[in-house]
Amino acid sequence: MLELMAVKLKYDKSDIIFLDDDGLKKYQSELLKMISDVFTFFDENGIAYSLSGGSILGAIRHKGFIPWDDDVDINIPRESYDKLFSLFESDNSLSRKYYLQSPKSHPELGLHVSQIRKKGTVARRKYDHSAEECGISIDLYIVENVYNNPVKRFFQGYTSMFLTFALASVRETKNHALMKEMFRLEGRKLNYSAGKLMVGWFFGIIPIEKWLNWLDKCNSSCKDSHTKYVSIPTGRKHFRRETYLRENMNIYKKVPFETLMVNVPVWSEEYLEMFYGKDYMVVPPVDKREQHLFLELSYGEE
Repeated sequence: MLELMAVKLKYDKSDIIFLDDDGLKKYQSELLKMISDVFTFFDENGIAYSLSGGSILGAIRHKGFIPWDDDVDINIPRESYDKLFSLFESDNSLSRKYYLQSPKSHPELGLHVSQIRKKGTVARRKYDHSAEECGISIDLYIVENVYNNPVKRFFQGYTSMFLTFALASVRETKNHALMKEMFRLEGRKLNYSAGKLMVGWFFGIIPIEKWLNWLDKCNSSCKDSHTKYVSIPTGRKHFRRETYLRENMNIYKKVPFETLMVNVPVWSEEYLEMFYGKDYMVVPPVDKREQHLFLELSYGEE
């Protein structure tokens, strides 16, 4: 029954691409060029940012990329995110080489994270198997304002998490077989029971664009940029477990990242301990390392 609900896919597990050491170094080199361009644009235009997630871990533990990692995550406060979108099309210093992909511009993908992608390249992963354009990308995670009022904060948080769950259920039900295989090969588990698949099918009656719109409205509902707390609701631990003191996440310090100096939150060490445990500086064994896979990869014209 569930198999009949699946969308016919252009790609299957036979298309999955693993990067060897040389391939990974080439991909990281391309990402480094991208963040150099992007961070220069941010600095020149007063756009606040910091590294996020595993990219913070790479900066603190390795002074650059985690050796087996192939992505870059960036936190950007809501006000700077909105400013970036307004500037992007009017300033071709960045848009001549890159394009912005957001939930609003590409709702058919069902992704609640925005990305800056390089034109003329292809880096197709499990979540954008159906995208016409999917260049090499860096991820943007919006740091949202959170209500000081505990009742409003409670409803903002739990509404966000419900909408995130509903959206993920709809998106991942549509290509469950491919998603499950890629998660398995990446050393991760796609935690989807038959019940969750049925929930995804049920919620799929509502167009995915509406779920994205509702989620964005909820996450951005607090307009006060001076509240005590902020949250990264599209982060791995979602709204409630990604809520922080503003002074910890929106004040930055410079650290080395490969050949660059980049921003990380002043609270980075505490953040890493919370996410990865007290031994976050210890390099994990090979079988515990996450790797992200590709369905298609091209660097365009060399």
